[in-house]
Amino acid sequence: MGISRRVLPVIPVLGAVAAGRLTAVAVGRSLPRARTQALVLALVPVALVYPAARTSARDRSAVVREVAGVVAMAGVAVLALRGGDGRRVTAAGWLAHAAFDVLHEKGTDSRLPDWYPGVCAGFDAGVAWELMRHRSAI
Repeated sequence: MGISRRVLPVIPVLGAVAAGRLTAVAVGRSLPRARTQALVLALVPVALVYPAARTSARDRSAVVREVAGVVAMAGVAVLALRGGDGRRVTAAGWLAHAAFDVLHEKGTDSRLPDWYPGVCAGFDAGVAWELMRHRSAI
């Protein structure tokens, strides 16, 4: 009796959640006083993956959504770096990007493979989880 075909696609996503958590831990160990700042600054290049993977701008609605996503992640970075509870703002940004991954239709002119959005969403959720697990404001 093998793994159900419905369960099989979940396995890479769960692996990506673990990878996101491990990445956040590694960043925290490498930059103990700047973990949140490093993770919030990473949101912008993460968001840039979608528009950078375009072969053309034919699908204008997808391009507009992707550029809006980049601008939104830059806004999250500014908000988190300004003070207050940057850790929670950063975690919310990673969760927002996970939601974008799940809801965004990448279109036909994207070079991203079909599995990418789900795996990226898992990774993003793992980073957010790890950020919320620790109470340090850094």
